[in-house]
Amino acid sequence: MGAVKSALLTLIGLAFVAMGIFLLVRGDPQDVTLAWGIIAFFGACAAVGLVQLLPKQRAQLDREGALVLRPLREVGTLLAGLAMGLGCLSLAPYATAQGDTFMSYVAYFGAIFFGGGSTFALWRVFNGPPLARIDAHGVETFGAAARTLAWSEVLAIDFGQLGREEGFISFLTAEQPLPATDDDDDDLDEDEYAGGDARLPLTISLAQTRLQPAEVHAIAERLWRAALNPAALQH
Repeated sequence: MGAVKSALLTLIGLAFVAMGIFLLVRGDPQDVTLAWGIIAFFGACAAVGLVQLLPKQRAQLDREGALVLRPLREVGTLLAGLAMGLGCLSLAPYATAQGDTFMSYVAYFGAIFFGGGSTFALWRVFNGPPLARIDAHGVETFGAAARTLAWSEVLAIDFGQLGREEGFISFLTAEQPLPATDDDDDDLDEDEYAGGDARLPLTISLAQTRLQPAEVHAIAERLWRAALNPAALQH
């Protein structure tokens, strides 16, 4: 989500929150439940936009000397989802009291969908495996495409930015030689490495981590060089 869209979402959400507060203070007493539902739901929408506008976090090693990459960027969104679930839960009794059975069912469904889904997703963030771990031994990724790469296999480390949000870091390796022919010389220009080896990178997306690619690259490069030359740590 771009900065402009995030700002608009935050402002619109805050405007509806203000309306809910006005309804809570000046409205009819029977509209209290509706007012709290509006405040909770649109307050969560504003929170989602605000989270996207927060500055990036600093990349740093933990106590074990490792950089653990977790999808922390999603935490704010998931907490907002919980608030949306509470907002829907608040709206359901109001809809029932008004005789709107359909809207009541929709509100209860929203409470289950946002509340239940966000609760499970939050549990996964803090209890599930991280996206990746970079330490003195190498790089390890988790999940369906899990892979372990020792520093001795790494030839170079690269990083970049795809658009405004999609940062990444790549660990370039050389495994099997890629023979050059007259037909595929053009294809090899970008992928050719010293000695004609194929660069088969391990690429990690940083889009969900709220970390700057340059900072992650600096830490990974330091660990990599220290593993290849331990004396480098003393300089």
